[in-house]
Amino acid sequence: MKNRSANSMMKLKPARLTRERAEKINAVEGLALTPRMKRILDAAAGKTADEQRALVRAQFAKESA
Repeated sequence: MKNRSANSMMKLKPARLTRERAEKINAVEGLALTPRMKRILDAAAGKTADEQRALVRAQFAKESA
């Protein structure tokens, strides 16, 4: 295994955590999305991050009566 210097390690970009990568990690950990959360995330696909957060937040925010 190559020994990398500190400078070369600093130049590496962190990997982006995509939905596919998160699903693989969750599978190893034994975690799974509930059907409700899967529907929410499927509906949010293709939207901006802010729009996705707003959809999820709306599902779990307490309704003010």
